[in-house]
Amino acid sequence: MSYVSRTLGSKEKILFQTGYHWLYWLGTAVLLAPLVVVAIIRIPYDGIDYFYLALCTLPFLSGAYYWVHGMALEIAVTSDRFVKKLGLVSIETEEVSLDKIEEVNINESIFGRLFGYGTVEVHGTGAGDISIKMINDPVRLRREIQSAREQLKNKGE
Repeated sequence: MSYVSRTLGSKEKILFQTGYHWLYWLGTAVLLAPLVVVAIIRIPYDGIDYFYLALCTLPFLSGAYYWVHGMALEIAVTSDRFVKKLGLVSIETEEVSLDKIEEVNINESIFGRLFGYGTVEVHGTGAGDISIKMINDPVRLRREIQSAREQLKNKGE
C-alpha cells in the first residue's frame, strides 16, 4: 500500500498519481546494463574481465541509486492536497493543501516538449516550494491540480 493511500483522510480521495518519465527509467537502465552484460557474457573471467567489471561498477552504483530513488517517489493529487513522498525506509514528504497553492509552474526544454516531460514547481502560501524534475506529463499534472482546486472551491460554496 502506498504512503498516500495510508495517509488519506476519511473523505479524501486520490485524484491523480504520477512519477518519473520513461526516459528517466531508460537512463537508469543504461547505467545498470554494462555491469550486468559484462558479468554474464564474460563468464568464465580472465584477467582483463575483472578490469571491465571494475570499470562498470561506478555507473552501476549510480544507476542503482537512481532506480531506488525512482521507486521511492510518489506524487499524488488528492481531493485536499498535493503530495510528494520520497524514500523507502526513511520517508520525506512535502505536502501543500490545495487551497494554499498559489501557482503551479512548468519548465519544459525542447526535448521535454517532444517527449512529454518537464519540471513542475508548486508554490504555496506560507509553505516552501515543491519542485519535481523529469516528471511525466507535467501539463496534465498542472491540469489535475487546477481541477482539484476548482472542485474544492465548489464544494466550499
